[in-house]
Amino acid sequence: MNFNFSVRNAAYIRQGHRCAKCGKQLDWTAEDDPQKEGAWTAHALDEGGANRAFNCVLLCITEPNCHLNYAHGGTPDGLVVLTQFNFPYWVNKGGKKQAWYEIELPVGQA
Repeated sequence: MNFNFSVRNAAYIRQGHRCAKCGKQLDWTAEDDPQKEGAWTAHALDEGGANRAFNCVLLCITEPNCHLNYAHGGTPDGLVVLTQFNFPYWVNKGGKKQAWYEIELPVGQA
């Protein structure tokens, strides 16, 4: 799924600029560029779901490559059913893990 800028940005902020699975620091300018440190990609929790922040999770694409190894089960064509409960860094607050249900988004950012 191709998420628009606003959705990717909301997910980036929600996750505290970290991979939702491993907590690795992500670099906004390294989106979809595995040659850069902090590279990441946006992944849909529900591939047929909404183009909204609640369906978007950002995962690293360099070592440990959470996008491939976790979200796709280690193979590019693999599919793994995921929810926000699978990601300890779904919401990052002050450099610490935060439960996904504790998130406080401004109105209109969901």
